[in-house]
Amino acid sequence: MLLISCVNCCFNALQSDTLGTSMGFCVEHKKILQTPSETTCGHLLRKDLCIESAEREHTCHEARFSPSYVSLLRTQNRANGQYTSANRADFSGFDNDEVATAVTSYGVFGTKIESLSQLSAMNGTRAHLAFLSLGRAYVRRCVSSEKGKWTSGLHIVWWIRKKLLEEPVIELQDIRVEMALPPARQQDLARWSIAMFRLLVLSDVGFHARATSHQFRSLASLAEDAAADTQDLSFRKLFRWIREHGAKRFDKALPEHDYLKLSQQLHRDPIDQNR
Repeated sequence: MLLISCVNCCFNALQSDTLGTSMGFCVEHKKILQTPSETTCGHLLRKDLCIESAEREHTCHEARFSPSYVSLLRTQNRANGQYTSANRADFSGFDNDEVATAVTSYGVFGTKIESLSQLSAMNGTRAHLAFLSLGRAYVRRCVSSEKGKWTSGLHIVWWIRKKLLEEPVIELQDIRVEMALPPARQQDLARWSIAMFRLLVLSDVGFHARATSHQFRSLASLAEDAAADTQDLSFRKLFRWIREHGAKRFDKALPEHDYLKLSQQLHRDPIDQNR
């Protein structure tokens, strides 16, 4: 059930599997999620699937759960105040957490791409998790609009490339749930999930570029190729694959001079960037 709960939804950028804060936050409903493993809604966009599979899951999920409110997984009834809160006074619990503050104000005080830029510049794996979660949702929404293009994710993929060869640092306080595993193994699994999430977002944008002639379309299978070639849930194996194959494929698909050229075009036609 966890895979179809708010914990595993991109619109809850504060949590993912074992990582994150004790409470979540939905940027769609603007609500604190007090027991996110027990709730969901029709907006579900899973963090763990390639975009085609995530879209199929979304369609099935939306047929069962309304996108208009947060529901209980086990009953499909609307979740009450025991499970969620939209009271701004309750948000004060996040006041000393810069990541949570950025997520709860996502798109409120400027464009969403500005909020994503802010998260991308923060240190720490939790900030990076929030950036990847909201970045995936942002690109999907931009591309689905009438004039949306794959280049709506241009800055996002470039920011990911800057961190692609950086090992995620998982502090014990970043792990939100207890598991019957040694701490070292928990950290390794958390690092693997972050590294794979990077590849999933890059693959999303590659998927959206398939209708164009741009070479970025070649990255549509990046995450699936990495999973097939490494198989085990081993961060070391995955990270070695990224160093030896993934980063090189990215640089071939989007060299810096091409990124700068496309970036200039975006500034002249900033439709997606203002969302």
